[in-house]
Amino acid sequence: MKHIFTLTLSALTSLALHSCIPCDGDMEPCANTPIPVTSLEKEYGCTNTPRQLSVALSQTYTIIRSQAEFEQQVTGECRPQIDFTKYDLVIGNQGSTSGSSTITYSYQRECETGQLQLSVLFTPGMTNDAPILTYHALVPKLAPTETVSVRVDMK
Repeated sequence: MKHIFTLTLSALTSLALHSCIPCDGDMEPCANTPIPVTSLEKEYGCTNTPRQLSVALSQTYTIIRSQAEFEQQVTGECRPQIDFTKYDLVIGNQGSTSGSSTITYSYQRECETGQLQLSVLFTPGMTNDAPILTYHALVPKLAPTETVSVRVDMK
C-alpha cells in the first residue's frame, strides 16, 4: 500500500511540475495572424485594375465600406456590385517609375497592437507608362470603426 501511495504522490508531483502552465520567461513569442484577402479581379472579373481604376487620392488610401461610397469615389471601367456585407475595399494610389508593376498583398493582424495592416509590394516592370498606379484589396468586413494601416513598398 505504501508503494501505491508513493507512486501516486510521485505522479502528481511530476504532473504539477510539467503541466501546461507557462512559467515566467517561457511564454511563446507573439505571432502576427495572416488574413486572406481577395481582389476585384478574382471576385468580379475586373482586369488591369492598377491602370483601369482610379480614386481621387494623392498617394494615400481609403477604406470604402458601401456601394454608394464606391460609386462616388472610384472611377474606371470595372463597376461591380461589391458584396459590402462580406468585404470592405481598401484602395489607394502610389507613384511608380514602372507602369507595368506587379502588385502583391499581405494582410495581417499585428499581434502586439491588434492593428490590421495591409502590406502592398510593387515589383517594377520594364515600362514607364503609368506613373500613378491604383492598388486595392477586398478585406473581410471590418467593424464600423475599425481601421487598416497600409504600408506600401517599392522593390
